[in-house]
Amino acid sequence: MSQIKKDLICEVIRISQINLLRKKKGSDGKECDEKTMVEWVKNHAADYREDFRTRLQVLSTTELGEILKGLTRSGKELSEILDAEQAVPSQPGSLPANP
Repeated sequence: MSQIKKDLICEVIRISQINLLRKKKGSDGKECDEKTMVEWVKNHAADYREDFRTRLQVLSTTELGEILKGLTRSGKELSEILDAEQAVPSQPGSLPANP
């Protein structure tokens, strides 16, 4: 795997985690305290990164770039984007569904 692809995967996961933590912070109309956020990172961040790293490795750098753009624009979390892609039948130019 090229260094560019590795870097793209890391950036996609990083932005997704930021978006996820922002949602956690604002969910239920009340903000999570810093302790809750730190606990989530300690207990879940490594598994989150590893799961998505595995899922993203099959994609091309172009597809990863499109996902990164989508995460940045939408504020969505990676599973929302990947799950949406699986639900839509494959069309020319669309991202492939993950196995």
